[in-house]
Amino acid sequence: MNLRKRLEERNKPLKRIRTLIVIMFFILGLNIIYYVVFQSDNLVVNDYNPRLKAIESSVIRGDIVDRNGHILATSKIQDHQQMRMYPYESLFSHVIGYMGYGKTGIEAYSYLDLIRTKENLWDKFMKGFTNDLPIGHTVVTTLDLELQQLGRTLLGNNKGAIVAIEPNTGRILAMISTPDFDPNMISNNYSTYLKDEASATLLNRGTQGLYPPGSTFKILTALAYLQNREADNFIYECLGKDTFGGKTIHCYNSAVHGEVTLEEAFSLSCNTSFAHIGEQLDIDQLHRLVEMFGYNQKIELELETSNSRYGIKDHMSASERAETVIGQGKTLVTPLSNAIMVSILANDGHLIRPYLVSQVVATDESIVREHKSVDAGRVISKEHVDLIESFMKKTSEEGTAKQLNNSQYTVASKTGSAENATGVAHAWYVGYAPIEEPKIALAIVIENVGTGSTHAVPIAKALLEAYLIEK
Repeated sequence: MNLRKRLEERNKPLKRIRTLIVIMFFILGLNIIYYVVFQSDNLVVNDYNPRLKAIESSVIRGDIVDRNGHILATSKIQDHQQMRMYPYESLFSHVIGYMGYGKTGIEAYSYLDLIRTKENLWDKFMKGFTNDLPIGHTVVTTLDLELQQLGRTLLGNNKGAIVAIEPNTGRILAMISTPDFDPNMISNNYSTYLKDEASATLLNRGTQGLYPPGSTFKILTALAYLQNREADNFIYECLGKDTFGGKTIHCYNSAVHGEVTLEEAFSLSCNTSFAHIGEQLDIDQLHRLVEMFGYNQKIELELETSNSRYGIKDHMSASERAETVIGQGKTLVTPLSNAIMVSILANDGHLIRPYLVSQVVATDESIVREHKSVDAGRVISKEHVDLIESFMKKTSEEGTAKQLNNSQYTVASKTGSAENATGVAHAWYVGYAPIEEPKIALAIVIENVGTGSTHAVPIAKALLEAYLIEK
């Protein structure tokens, strides 16, 4: 017995090592299963995959097209090499992306679909004798060529972005970011773009640009106020400026609005009225509301996105509170996030997730995959949406967006002039139309030009007229 005990004591370290080895093999097995099942696509398209070039050379990459079939990206064989070509040059550079110098945009997101085919083994065998390569699937986007072209023309030489969404489906109709670049020439100019940090040409301002929201944030401030109070009970005497915790808040040009209701304060974008509202808000409730509208949350999309930031802590000074509720201070938003905000209002308070790829189609025209619109649930009550919508309608009729007062369609609008550290204010517009049955929601930002009413509203007007009025 003593011998057996001594042997058991001697073997204990070996048993521990054996157990450890078994556990390590088990973890390794789970890791392999995870990559095979969940990360196989990422492994295939990883630039370090040695089989990638072989896969690419055996298939002609499929086309990327807009919603009406216009070709936005295609491949051709020139001098026995496959060349990726972009017929509209810089027009879709940020959203479609580029291939050949890395992968970005939809080119990166849909990479596997573009090199996959439905051809059977026999077809592939026969084509081996003719040197005819199979053609990958076509990726159909939600983008509208004409709307994209018009938006790009309207932005001109300004830096900025436009995002247009079909609210009831989530389809992104246009996504423009300026300055842009020609993806056909990316390999020649890439290093130049990297060095020019001031222009940030490669940045997709629509999904990654972070801006103070300015007065567009007053939509959320007003909603937070309405959750606990009646709009009819609000009256404020605007003297053009007021002081909150040592911070003087001015209305634009120190305009004196006089005695205003909540609706009038909203349509006139009265800063002092909203700073006064901020004194009455439960700041935790505002925090919860803005996060329900997507701040501090990752937006699911086929492109890289930045998180809109509501950076206020639990405790803030009176001056910080005043700045925050009028869309200044530490709050930052992407144009995509602002477009989603007004799309939620257009959908009676429901979030329909935005998307860019609607279908993947094989060469025999069969549908390989189709996107279905996703209702992510109610964000805000219809009662409160109806009130904000009436405020936004008045903004289009009599307020800061009155250029949009048009008998052919009704528009819900909010403008903004966002102060920033780089100089002149950024001009904002957000809105949707027609109010009765919304077909398009817009977010427009133009950097360092001045007021939204002067610079962003005319662009919104041109886009809405082009999209909504039948020729």
